[in-house]
Amino acid sequence: MDDIKFTTGLTEAHGARVAFRGTPFVERTAPLNQNALWMRWDRNMVVDAYSDMVAELSAIRTAVAMGDMSPLSKYVIAGPDAEAMMDKLIPRDIKKLQVGQIYYAPWCDENGHVVGDGLVFRMDENTFRVSADPGFTWWRQHAEGLDVEVTDITDTYGILTLQGPRSREVLEAVTEAGFQELPFSRLAVVTIAGRQVEILRQGFTGEHGYELWVKDDDAPIVWDAVEAAGRPFGIRPAGAWALDVARLEAGLLIVGYDYTSAGPDHGGAGIQAAGKFRASPFDLGLGRLVDFKKPDFLGRAALERMSKDGEHRQLVGLEIDWKQIAGSGLESKEPGNLRRVRWYPVPVFDGSVEIGHASSVAWSPTLRKLIGFGHLQQAFGEVGTQVTLRWEDDGTTRDVAARVVALPFHSLRRAASN
Repeated sequence: MDDIKFTTGLTEAHGARVAFRGTPFVERTAPLNQNALWMRWDRNMVVDAYSDMVAELSAIRTAVAMGDMSPLSKYVIAGPDAEAMMDKLIPRDIKKLQVGQIYYAPWCDENGHVVGDGLVFRMDENTFRVSADPGFTWWRQHAEGLDVEVTDITDTYGILTLQGPRSREVLEAVTEAGFQELPFSRLAVVTIAGRQVEILRQGFTGEHGYELWVKDDDAPIVWDAVEAAGRPFGIRPAGAWALDVARLEAGLLIVGYDYTSAGPDHGGAGIQAAGKFRASPFDLGLGRLVDFKKPDFLGRAALERMSKDGEHRQLVGLEIDWKQIAGSGLESKEPGNLRRVRWYPVPVFDGSVEIGHASSVAWSPTLRKLIGFGHLQQAFGEVGTQVTLRWEDDGTTRDVAARVVALPFHSLRRAASN
């Protein structure tokens, strides 16, 4: 590690030394990175895999894992007009959102295309936070002319995600005044190692879990306390690779990889799907989060037309015949070369007719299957339907059989989102 300099500032070069922007937890994550593999996530670099991705994913599924989600953008939207602004932009009823409660929601442009999706939570009557992929320009544009201030607090907090069936036990062990369990999508403030930490009952893995929002200066000491408290429960750090596979197994989408933002901001994803992959909430299986009882919100007319006309794709799961990709001579029982999530779209056909595309295709160590999201014409969305992926790799194109299955691939172990 002697040739790398970590910094919380911008990327810079110092002769033969390389500096890159780390998260508030980088002082702890860097020494644990046995592979010296990093992944760019928006303005930061995060650990790709600390040691072994499969073991890290197993910790998420069977015990408890701690991961660094700090690069998620974090905005405060505050002022006398904040509620009116949020109610105009979010297709859920913001007036019903209570202090300390969190909504998961998409937000759309006037054409009904999703600009982004993420968490919206209410801090007090006139203060909201948004946690999602980059969208500062979008929120600022819609605050113009209103008594609202939009503030970027992305670098103020680190996010330590604590995921797995034993995550609650770790929090009970590490919080100084005891931990009272939260309903899903609720917020509380606790003390860890003498530091004030905001706890969100949330996660992006499908398991029982939490997000710990930690002030940047407090991040190393809170990391140490959580790690020490978690040792009796088998805690281990999980890198971005394991977290990515976990969210795929749980049927959770990412802007940039699974659809293209309709907004003006460049997303945090390292690879951006082409503009033709813009999507409505109905295309992404999020139609349940569009409340047509509200009299008005951005994109309402377009979304109502889509809902009535059924003019949208259907999001499905796909189980893919990985042996057709890996080759008949493969002796292994799993395809090591397909463990990485393939983020860019793969065309899907019925015979010679293209009927949609697949995204986020990867081998699932939990299910021992090659899986991915299918964005298909509705006529092909029934479970059991046979389709074909047009797979390209190293200049070779082959047709690969796949079957439509229900989402999520891995059954969720938490209450449904509010």
